[in-house]
Amino acid sequence: MKRIRFLILPVFTIVGIHAQSLGQERDSIYMFNGQVLIGNVKEASLGTITIDEMDLKLLTIKLYKIRRLRIVHHFKIETVDKKLYYGLINPTDKDGWVEIETGYGKVAMPITNIFSLISLDKNFFRRLNGNVSAGLSYAKSSNIGQVNFSALLQFATRLLDNQLTASELGSIDSGRYSRDNESLQLFSAYQLNTSWFVTVVGQYQRNLELTIARRLMGIGGIGNKVVVRDNWSLFAVTGFAFSQERSTAGVNSGLLIEIPFMLRFNLFQFRKPDLQINSTQTAYFGLTEAGRFRADGNTSASWQLIRDFYLSLSPYTNFDSNPPSASSSKFDYGVVFSLTYKF
Repeated sequence: MKRIRFLILPVFTIVGIHAQSLGQERDSIYMFNGQVLIGNVKEASLGTITIDEMDLKLLTIKLYKIRRLRIVHHFKIETVDKKLYYGLINPTDKDGWVEIETGYGKVAMPITNIFSLISLDKNFFRRLNGNVSAGLSYAKSSNIGQVNFSALLQFATRLLDNQLTASELGSIDSGRYSRDNESLQLFSAYQLNTSWFVTVVGQYQRNLELTIARRLMGIGGIGNKVVVRDNWSLFAVTGFAFSQERSTAGVNSGLLIEIPFMLRFNLFQFRKPDLQINSTQTAYFGLTEAGRFRADGNTSASWQLIRDFYLSLSPYTNFDSNPPSASSSKFDYGVVFSLTYKF
């Protein structure tokens, strides 16, 4: 009898654990076409929502296609009218609407009014999202074809948003690989309220066309969400920039202080055509080098091909009125064609 109990107990334990896992609540998306998706919502931004579906894995769904939405995990919810909530999302009797359940009450709104969803899950990896790109390009700096690579990684907490971006343009000439243009940037923003935020930026740059072998820069400042709409947004940032440059000739600049003015623009249009545009334009006004003016611009336009793969066209510009070498070019530009995978 003891042996029988010994054998039966593990069986009931396994069955109990399996039943408990099946009984765990999941997020659910009901679409207007009748399709139902069950899994864990990761995030929402730029008019889309991403769900880790139980059978189909990661899927990105356009908000206007959702009839009912239920999220059982806690999220940071930002709306197009610059309001901020923390809580759960439940469906309502009205198609295309949701009810946000917070600790202070309930708020109903159209699903398309959601500007962003950021998971407050304790699991670190559930808060991560981003993309990687690779492709071919043309740049004035080399006047030959180039290969390119770029990546973006985002991680957020209750009040802090972090974005890490990296890119490299390289050319191969006579069997020699040249790192022509590189950038690595960490952008962190701490929310003061629904419109204002404090930001800290750390950046590394390399641009051989402007004779910059290395630029290390830190920016501290304040930003504002100037415009937030259902299909586009515009953020502005200003403050002080502290940098140190090293030219391709090996000359160090010493400490440079500038006043930056940054605009970050996002546009998403999913109904004929399916298009996403992201652009960051930054102007720098020199203080330690009076009269020096610099400008960096990066824009990306993406068309969805299949599910998580996009075709991207990304023009960029760099201008420096007083580059380290007087004989170097003051202006650099390029156009990058790439295939992007978003996760």
